[in-house]
Amino acid sequence: MDKSFWRHVEEVLGSGKRIQIVKTLLKYGLSVRGEDVYIGDKVKATVTSLAEEAGVDRRVVMDVLKQISKDDFLREFFLHLRPAGPSLVSVSRLLGYRCLVVEIFEDRPGILAWVANALAEKDINILQVVAEDPNIYEEPKLYVVVSQPVPSEVIEKILQHPAIKRVSIS
Repeated sequence: MDKSFWRHVEEVLGSGKRIQIVKTLLKYGLSVRGEDVYIGDKVKATVTSLAEEAGVDRRVVMDVLKQISKDDFLREFFLHLRPAGPSLVSVSRLLGYRCLVVEIFEDRPGILAWVANALAEKDINILQVVAEDPNIYEEPKLYVVVSQPVPSEVIEKILQHPAIKRVSIS
């Protein structure tokens, strides 16, 4: 999502709490059809639950949904937005996996490739990757779920990338 997306959102919706609603829709991959919000194709999300998550009054959510529906670009965008699927991040240990949490100083190309290469060198299989969009999250993280424990030398190798601030394992 580039800066022109956010410029357009601000032109249509203004700023502040209204932007927080859009960020919440994006965070969960929620689609907007008319004045209804959906998780996937058929599961409706309530305006009240969206308001609670975004930290705003439900009337603000209803107004934002109306404005999204009136704007050609936003209507089309949110009509087709879908969740990325189930995340194994929070349940990785229950499944016998590990999850690397990579924090960065700045977003730049090659971070995922660097991490994947460090894991591949030790024959560690990647099961899932979840990358938080730096245009949505103030401190985006890269979550890498792997099939086995990660040796300390792999963490040391990952930390050699100049854009990587910290790596933790859950």
